[in-house]
Amino acid sequence: MENRTEGAWIIHHTKKLQEVTRTSDFEDIELAGKCGLLLSSLAASEQESTLNKDKVNAISDSLNINKKLELPIIKQTLKDAHLIDISQSGDISILGITTSGVLTHTSEIFNESSNNFQKASLELTNYSSDKPIKEKLLKEYIGDNYKLDSKTNTKLFQQSEDIGIIDFEQFDGAKTYFNGNLFKRDSVEKTAKVLSSLSSDDAKKVSDLDILISKDGCVTIETALTILGQTLMSKLQSIAMYDFNEVSNNQHSKIFLTKPSSFAKFGNPFEDDALDLAKAFISSLIYGLKVSTSNRGKIQDYSMLTNTLRKLLRGERVGPCTAIGQDYQVLEMNRVIQLEHGHGSRFYMRLLKYDIAQIALDVIEKGDLAEKSTLESGISSTSVSNYTGPEENRWKVRRKKSTSPSLNVGELLRTMRN
Repeated sequence: MENRTEGAWIIHHTKKLQEVTRTSDFEDIELAGKCGLLLSSLAASEQESTLNKDKVNAISDSLNINKKLELPIIKQTLKDAHLIDISQSGDISILGITTSGVLTHTSEIFNESSNNFQKASLELTNYSSDKPIKEKLLKEYIGDNYKLDSKTNTKLFQQSEDIGIIDFEQFDGAKTYFNGNLFKRDSVEKTAKVLSSLSSDDAKKVSDLDILISKDGCVTIETALTILGQTLMSKLQSIAMYDFNEVSNNQHSKIFLTKPSSFAKFGNPFEDDALDLAKAFISSLIYGLKVSTSNRGKIQDYSMLTNTLRKLLRGERVGPCTAIGQDYQVLEMNRVIQLEHGHGSRFYMRLLKYDIAQIALDVIEKGDLAEKSTLESGISSTSVSNYTGPEENRWKVRRKKSTSPSLNVGELLRTMRN
């Protein structure tokens, strides 16, 4: 497995581990992953940065990193790897690092002290990301390649299931494993297989939605629900056929569907946006386009949106307006952009992560978002303070499957397994 791919899976596993309490068997993954998450949030992509202790602590809070128990170890690990410098006052200096560089460094930190059990957990998801695979075949592959005895192998699978590192469905008398990356590659072929497994009525519904998303780039969850109905929509979300992106604050949330393959045209979609930063950037921009109002600095149309991105990529600042200080808090906390106060409630923004903005521009100009979006402005214009990525939203649905028999997706996975 290449370093970038391994780094992306480490980040994936770490986000899952942050949701559970017992993680002792995956400590090297969790440490390396949190180092990667912090490194990403500290660094700009093309210039050296220095952040004071208060900013570092705020970023740690946003990443769910314990400032007393975890942050000192993470900072020391990054310092030992010659990735950051720490002053006596606690300020941190860091050279420019792209997302690709973050993933590579994450992998290198992990491999300093990892064991076969944890390496096997990464391959477990990597091997099942292309298509669903039967339990017997996957267990044999992992056990043989990582020299795990039967007891240890069973323990790995059980813990991976409990944590959510890997997902499964029980059908044909056995478990079939899969994960949320199924539709990031070969999506046309896999979509055709899904349609072949559905009733003619459901297949038409999915085809109608697929055409709409391909044409318009994204649709609101309300539109998707009208077309599909709740049961069919939940099934498709369960197997990650569509990405469910959510922007929210303390007053409301807005969810819209995009295709995982939107990013596949411009590289490896799993690696290039492993941290979901490009998706968050696009989500915030679309929010500004469809929900914001003119008096606070509304993005008027797609031409203005792309011109804004190009201006940022030229190194120029954008603004000032009120919306910049409110709608891009997620991007500010993740150091994708930097805000500069203008006057009153108005702010400018400058770009810090050029690689992320370039992916966002490519997807908007050349990908499935190139046409006008169908996002409706059905909510009041207030600040976007949170972004929830597709995998977290998918897993919320999967956790409900034990109480919702209708969410069994075995018939969909069976067609893709062959």
